Amino acid sequence: MSKNVIAALLLGVSLSAGLAQTQQSRPDEGRETEVRVAALRALWPADLVQATSEYLLQYPRGPWADVARNWQRRATDSVRVLERGDVHLYRSAFQGTGEAAHINDEIREAALGSQAAAVRLAHRYQKGEGGLTADENRYVGWMQFASVLGSASASYELALHYRKEGQPALASQYEARAVSLGYNPPLALDHVRK
Repeated sequence: MSKNVIAALLLGVSLSAGLAQTQQSRPDEGRETEVRVAALRALWPADLVQATSEYLLQYPRGPWADVARNWQRRATDSVRVLERGDVHLYRSAFQGTGEAAHINDEIREAALGSQAAAVRLAHRYQKGEGGLTADENRYVGWMQFASVLGSASASYELALHYRKEGQPALASQYEARAVSLGYNPPLALDHVRK
């Protein structure tokens, strides 16, 4: 037999084996999708860590593995932030709203360590916007979360909030954090005419 015929036969056998392997893995694709969707639906950082860990355990080279690794790392960082004593934000703050998908997306972004998403959520709670009820405790909790994640503007906004609330020790703490994060506060104005 010629070399071309042998090469063609070998190519045909390897293609058939590849096709058979692909067909055998198709039933598993449904399970991979299920595990991925479970991670996509998770909003609480610890749940995100668990769901991405399960995905990576079952599909370490799956089509979503790189995203899962990234999300796992970011959610783990958020879990550490939430374990701190100076962040008063709890699991209930990460419960989505059934009718507002954009709020769920913002909660997930924040759970993955987005300072900007945490600040947006804080402002929504402060003003009662986007289908969320005004809640000062949630406003403060999300701002604390953003501050510990490294948001200088959230730190300064908390300093102003605590100053207004008559809590100078907390105001001073957050103002110092804002400055250490690179925020340049405006000169103090006492709003008093002389």
